[in-house]
Amino acid sequence: MSDSDTRDQKAGGVSTMPRPAAPPRRTARPRPPAEPGRRPGLPDGVRLAPSAPSTPSAPSAPSAPSASRGGHRMPFILMLCVLLGGALVCTLLISTTLAAGSYRITKLQQSVDALARQRQTLQEQVAQAQSAQVIEQQAEQLGMREPGQLRFFNVKTGKVQTDAGSGAVQAINVPGYTP
Repeated sequence: MSDSDTRDQKAGGVSTMPRPAAPPRRTARPRPPAEPGRRPGLPDGVRLAPSAPSTPSAPSAPSAPSASRGGHRMPFILMLCVLLGGALVCTLLISTTLAAGSYRITKLQQSVDALARQRQTLQEQVAQAQSAQVIEQQAEQLGMREPGQLRFFNVKTGKVQTDAGSGAVQAINVPGYTP
């Protein structure tokens, strides 16, 4: 133990160990001065046309491309997921609505067909009820009978007369009777 270590321990301090030397930093190689109009990477003898004088720019700080892109990709991916989810929900709602509408249309068409059959049946019944034979049978069931010859009672003479040959029809005015 060195005497500095023992001093630190006597004073109640903590002994420290010397740090290892840091590895040397890599420094950028000095670039050779570029010729005017020549770009690195071009074959020898190829030069570019002179352009406006450019200002020297400071070297940019190295950035981690994956870290910066990852931060910007997450909201974009979430937005895509939300859009796809919304599209699926909309598709589900549209298909459900169309299916319900189709079911209702089918039901209404069946109802229209049933009503058309009922209408045709009722029209046939009305046509049968309008025939002369049916009307005559119903009149007999109600107690109606065919009118026979009209007879008239003559109050002056006290006799019953018929209209045949006596001219009683012209003399007597019967409401609702027209021979």
